[in-house]
Amino acid sequence: MEKLAVELLALIAFFACTDGGPTGCSLALVSKRIRAASRPARFYSVALFNSPEKIEQFLACYEAERARATEALPRVRHLCLSLFGKGLDTSGSSTASPSSSASSSGVPGPLSTGKPMSRAEFFAAMQRRTQHWRSSQDNLDEHYNRVVPALIRAVAADVQTLALVQAQWRCNTVVRCYFPSLRELTIVGGDPTFQPFAFVASGRPLYPALKRLHHILAFVGKDVDMLQWAKHAPNVTHLRMSRMDYHPRITVDSLNEVISETAAEEYFPHLQQVMIQPHPAPPPVRASTTAHLAFRDYLVYLQRIKDRAKVPVAILPPLEIPKMVPGVDPHKMCILRVKAEWQERIEADGPGCWEERPHSHAMQ
Repeated sequence: MEKLAVELLALIAFFACTDGGPTGCSLALVSKRIRAASRPARFYSVALFNSPEKIEQFLACYEAERARATEALPRVRHLCLSLFGKGLDTSGSSTASPSSSASSSGVPGPLSTGKPMSRAEFFAAMQRRTQHWRSSQDNLDEHYNRVVPALIRAVAADVQTLALVQAQWRCNTVVRCYFPSLRELTIVGGDPTFQPFAFVASGRPLYPALKRLHHILAFVGKDVDMLQWAKHAPNVTHLRMSRMDYHPRITVDSLNEVISETAAEEYFPHLQQVMIQPHPAPPPVRASTTAHLAFRDYLVYLQRIKDRAKVPVAILPPLEIPKMVPGVDPHKMCILRVKAEWQERIEADGPGCWEERPHSHAMQ
């Protein structure tokens, strides 16, 4: 390794740094020479999870390494970002202070596992739990509203693949930037909350180079207007909609419009393939219920969309939510699945989510 040219070491580093960050960090600790040679590739792929503090730490490191660079600047080409912060977890005891576990009057605190002894104690515990969640959520929102815009501005010009897992984050900041190099985008939870289409100037697409777009509709009421996506990502060739429900209607109706061969305008002129995975089916019962009949009608409607489409449409089996296992967080399972598919695409240009197979994105 000591005899290899710096250019070869840098090229090797680019092939190695596809795991979201650990390899880049490890190379920086080998020696001064390896650290300098691998610096351009250190942030080639970055995965950020769990907390806004992680984003803050990354930005500080990223800016410091760019300041040290004398030739090729480190750039983030692939980013996987989850905004499910640990502040949303109110079930653990690590964040609870002794005073929050039980009050001086013996009423269980918001994080207490003790059973209430009366109706009054039960409602008091529920009130404390709600207040604790609201306080945690407010703090998390404030922190994310400070660091997420800084992160997006830092990477938007160079990022080529982006997997974004949104949560209950209440965004109050609009990030005014474009993604000129973005080729693949996976979004969990509807349109990016920090970049609403209504605040974007007309005439300039946000995602001019985007080829593959995957929406995982994991939150109730998060509508996705595909007419807007056709306007801001006109070069999409592959489109996937996972966990798609009949409501809100704007999502399914706008999808029907943009892929229909009889559409009033030509949307997605380069589109080659569409994949649709319906939301989970109702639990099986002996007699059909209203929910079962509605779901059957929904599948018939999707088949009609397929028959009228201008490109091949694959209707996948309905999403299957794995059985709840004690100690296993379904949110974490979804995040890990999204990350695995993102990493598969950048490591060896694998199929990722574009293989016609059912997926189990279990996020509610």
